[in-house]
Amino acid sequence: MQLPSITLRIALLFAGASGVILMAAGLWISAMLVTHFEAQDRIEIRGKLELVRRLIESKTSPADFDRLPTELARALVGHEELGVLLLDGHGDTLFASIGDRLAETLQSHPLPVDAPVEFTDSERGYRGMGLRIDSGLPEPGVLTVGVLRDISQHEHFLAALRRALWLAIAVTALLMGALGWFVARSGLAPLRRLTERITAIDPERLAERLPTAAVAPELLALANAFNGMLQRLEDGYRRLSEFSSDIAHELRTPLANLRTQAEVSLGKSRSPDEYRELLHSALEEYEQLSRMVDDMLLLAKTDEGHLPELRLLHLDAEVAALIDYFEALAEDRDLALAATGSAQLWGDGPMLRRAIANLLSNAIRHAERGSTVRVAIDAGTPDDARVTVINRGPELPPDALPRLFDRFYRSDPARSRDGEGAGLGLAIARSIVRAHGGDIRVRSEAGETAFECRFSRSAARSAAATERERSRAGAAAGAGAWPGADMPGPATSIKRRDESDGSGPAARREA
Repeated sequence: MQLPSITLRIALLFAGASGVILMAAGLWISAMLVTHFEAQDRIEIRGKLELVRRLIESKTSPADFDRLPTELARALVGHEELGVLLLDGHGDTLFASIGDRLAETLQSHPLPVDAPVEFTDSERGYRGMGLRIDSGLPEPGVLTVGVLRDISQHEHFLAALRRALWLAIAVTALLMGALGWFVARSGLAPLRRLTERITAIDPERLAERLPTAAVAPELLALANAFNGMLQRLEDGYRRLSEFSSDIAHELRTPLANLRTQAEVSLGKSRSPDEYRELLHSALEEYEQLSRMVDDMLLLAKTDEGHLPELRLLHLDAEVAALIDYFEALAEDRDLALAATGSAQLWGDGPMLRRAIANLLSNAIRHAERGSTVRVAIDAGTPDDARVTVINRGPELPPDALPRLFDRFYRSDPARSRDGEGAGLGLAIARSIVRAHGGDIRVRSEAGETAFECRFSRSAARSAAATERERSRAGAAAGAGAWPGADMPGPATSIKRRDESDGSGPAARREA
């Protein structure tokens, strides 16, 4: 179900809020008027009771009492809404300015003397109060006085007022709703213009940015966030284009070599030794293509966080094994290898060895002859572990540092393709480190280049728990093997090396 538009919701909010406010105001005004009429009627009723009391007290003889009805009638001239009932000590009527039926009712049900009371008779509302006065004479004795106020006029006024208030509330709510709709439409106009600008941006115009100078302050954060997303999309699109171009370039050479060899072999009849040599050359090209495909599949799996086996690793022992492995290659280049420090980390041993081996291979390739390639292991904080590979050699250009971990990137495009790898080594190293909840960064200054792998132990433990859950879910679904288990495992990439020229897979990894 689609939600109503913001404009409609704001308009309804305006109408509802104004209706509630006006309703509360109307109820308050009505209550205040009722209270005012009640207070006014009490004052008027008590005033007439006091007038009757004084008239009665002024009578000292039966003859004076005979004139009392006349005096009461004169006192009520101009007060048609008031009625007075006077009863003697026997309950007989001495004076009545009200109807007989009402008089009979009051005779049987006298009015209270402490406070005014409201009642209805013949569909007319009254408010009245009584009073008992001793005449001081045997006859008429103790008199009972009742004063009534016809409040039907008040009720009609209040009913008309309530009808007017309800009509005013309805009309005002509609007007406020229309005003809210107009305000919302006007207020959201910058958002509509921003949406139009966003809609106009397509993959061919990712370099465009939303103008923030003319954006309302409320939308500035949204515009900046969208511009940031556009920048990330542009970077990703550019890297994807470069990746497609680079992989095409990397595949073109071995494929061209294979085609040339096939054409040459078909050009004329050759001896079995010559055919064997051509097949051996083709096999080398196939191996290079296979390694490139394996590396790309490994990158895809580590980018998704797939780690085949996680256990508690001693990083110093892992690095010592790698130093033994690379020792011969380092001696060939007149280099020394050294490792310091120790730390523990939850991770996949073959994968981490693959990442550190790529960094070591890269450091050996670019280190100055006669220098030492160092591997520093630092436990850091209780939740931190670092492995830093350092070599002395030419400094890397500052503009090349952010791109060293891009796939197929080479800081020196003039390098020979042979023995330099496909430019995936550092990308693989970073992907493996990130799969373990860490990150990798590089610095190159003062004739020294250092690649630092920083791991968070809590993140690594979380990755281990996640991978265990993933493995259990895969086993329950019949997927007991790690995806791609039929491929050569990561450990094999550092267990094979051509001893003659040092061009094994680990030695060919390159930024």
